[in-house]
Amino acid sequence: MSATGVVAALEFEARDLGKRRRGGAGLSSLPDGSLVSVCGIGGENAERAARQLIAAGVGALLSWGVAGALDPGLACGTVVLPTEILHGWPPRAGAPQRRFETCRTWRERLAGALLGHARLAAGALLTSPVPAAAAGLKARMFEETGAVAVDMESAAVAEVAAGHGLPFVALRVILDTARDSLPESILRTLVPAAAGSGPRRAWSLLWPLLRAPADLGALLRLAAQYRIARRSLSDCARRAEPTRPLGRTAGA
Repeated sequence: MSATGVVAALEFEARDLGKRRRGGAGLSSLPDGSLVSVCGIGGENAERAARQLIAAGVGALLSWGVAGALDPGLACGTVVLPTEILHGWPPRAGAPQRRFETCRTWRERLAGALLGHARLAAGALLTSPVPAAAAGLKARMFEETGAVAVDMESAAVAEVAAGHGLPFVALRVILDTARDSLPESILRTLVPAAAGSGPRRAWSLLWPLLRAPADLGALLRLAAQYRIARRSLSDCARRAEPTRPLGRTAGA
């Protein structure tokens, strides 16, 4: 079976998959031969990464990382295995919302491996072109789409997979809940440099907080949620072998 290609927006998300060996063209590989692209935030970066992985020979695509909750019942650390990905926000007259189904057998295998070890959620995952930072915006998204969570990359990966007839699944762990509103100063610290432009220096990340010290409490809460989400992602990688689309066959 061909290798799986993993699209992760941020380095910390990819790191939770396990030890990787750096390769060419910005890709890295896992011990099972899967290829990983850390693409940066947003649909354009994710589409580019998915196409690059397909050009490298992968036979399935996985969108991996964190997401924001839209369903108020989802706690930080919940594992979302969406049945479909929604694309088309905000709604526009004459522009129907696009839907991409995830691979049922792959998704069910992941859910079975994690059952009893993690809080699981299914339903739809909405992909937005802008960060869903305000609780009010999340409530509107939930009411108008019914999606349980939101990210900024999965629809682009799903569309590329569909165009090439490849299995696709998304595994996203909740970082911020539906009730969390992230201050603008904190949002600026979370948006990475463009893919390929290298990491930001620490002082550039701290500067917005020095200008808005009242946001420190929100940052500390987010840091605690970040640790919970990281543990959940690592546990998913260890227990569920997410880059293996199908069950093992005899002799595999």
